[in-house]
Amino acid sequence: MRKKFYFLLLAMMMALVASAQRFEYQLGLKGGIGAAFMSANDKNIVSKDNGYTYKFGLTGIYYFKENYGIVSGFNIMGSDISYRYEVATVNVKADNIINRSLHNTYLQIPFLLKMRTDAFADKYRVFGEVGYGLDLFVSEQDKGEYDFHHGYRDICSSLILHFGFEMNVLNRSTLLFLVGYDSFFTSMMSMKHDKITMSNLCFEIGFLF
Repeated sequence: MRKKFYFLLLAMMMALVASAQRFEYQLGLKGGIGAAFMSANDKNIVSKDNGYTYKFGLTGIYYFKENYGIVSGFNIMGSDISYRYEVATVNVKADNIINRSLHNTYLQIPFLLKMRTDAFADKYRVFGEVGYGLDLFVSEQDKGEYDFHHGYRDICSSLILHFGFEMNVLNRSTLLFLVGYDSFFTSMMSMKHDKITMSNLCFEIGFLF
């Protein structure tokens, strides 16, 4: 799994670099931090704490019109969330409530439509992005007072929304500032009856060459 993961990263980087040679394309780096939230219909999860998330990666944009473009690339996305779980097994704790910490990492491949305004003050634009995220499971660390592990799905899907502004710098380069909302609409877990999803709200900064 790890070898396939690194091969996919290398192939995507080479493809994006090659496509960026044309004028209509921009290639760059983007990263951010924010808050993570978990939603679950598992009746054994008695409470949840908001956690944190981080993401970083390569992004590429193809502008098929002046104000419209297609965005793709890849992000390494990690989240850490704490929750309290009621275990059916006796003698775990007096009240059978245990504390756990869930940390997972995904390789996310976004497919987004970008819409931006005309430039104002010669170099600023406001933009929005909306689309689909293909989330490939990479690793997990499920830690707590009792040793058990969830079964993660290898592939998930998410809705991605971005809103921000961009600034032209150094002739053709662009500096990005944006707020991103990312929400899984498929369960992260392979369990048939218990659905656990994740969402995050992130502040991101990017630089396009």
